[in-house]
Amino acid sequence: MNDSKTIKDSGDFVAALARGLEVIQAFTAERPEMNLSEVAAVTGMAPATARRCLLTLKELGFVGMNGRRFLLRPKVLALGSAFLMSMNLRQVAQPFLQDLVEAFHDSASLAVLDGSDVVYVAHAPSKETKGFRAGVGYRSPAYATSLGHVLLASLSEPTLREYLRAGPFPTYTSKTYSDPEAISRALDATRERGYAQIQDQFEYGVLAVAVPVKDGNGRTVAAVNCSSNIARVDMDELVKTRLPRLRDTARQISLALERSPSLIHSVMSDPRF
Repeated sequence: MNDSKTIKDSGDFVAALARGLEVIQAFTAERPEMNLSEVAAVTGMAPATARRCLLTLKELGFVGMNGRRFLLRPKVLALGSAFLMSMNLRQVAQPFLQDLVEAFHDSASLAVLDGSDVVYVAHAPSKETKGFRAGVGYRSPAYATSLGHVLLASLSEPTLREYLRAGPFPTYTSKTYSDPEAISRALDATRERGYAQIQDQFEYGVLAVAVPVKDGNGRTVAAVNCSSNIARVDMDELVKTRLPRLRDTARQISLALERSPSLIHSVMSDPRF
């Protein structure tokens, strides 16, 4: 984090590039299309600055238009695809995740921390849970997910304090932990147990259990989970039946990552808030 601040204060930081990437990241599943004023409001940029960024991205093929509204073009996928292809991470993790799906008919995911979100870098869906919002490249708020709780619980105390100060923490359901104290208590419980369990935090009816994936030095570099539905299994049963296999899966992925040091560096969490 200190390195990031130092670079921003130096002549090496390209503000125009940063603004362009910020505009791309402003588009989400909840905001698939936006007009100029909305993009400016979401990014905090002046309308003139946002306009220049959008028109540049449009010229490069990353942004398109629907009337007066802007939207991302498929070319944006190349950015994420290049990351995944360069690491081969999905190929490393996918067989292990698929084994979990076949064993329990739950969805299984591998994710890393990127800022205040978790980003899914590998995912195996299940027909039983096909309605879940997940997939490679999908982002979720860390504080409202099992994967996020595992990753946040592994942060150093100063970094975690900064995260909790930064906020905000919107509620997605009536059970979402939305204040820093509640989130901190949940992370303490995750740290003490060695795994995270979540129910109704991000979506009603969804429950999940997650464990850390560690490198050879014991550092948490990713998290893996099983997600199910309350109509199929309750939390006690989910933990009892899935946790042992999930921990074994995490160990196998850890061993696979250790054989490819470049993958370890690629998936190291980036908790900049």
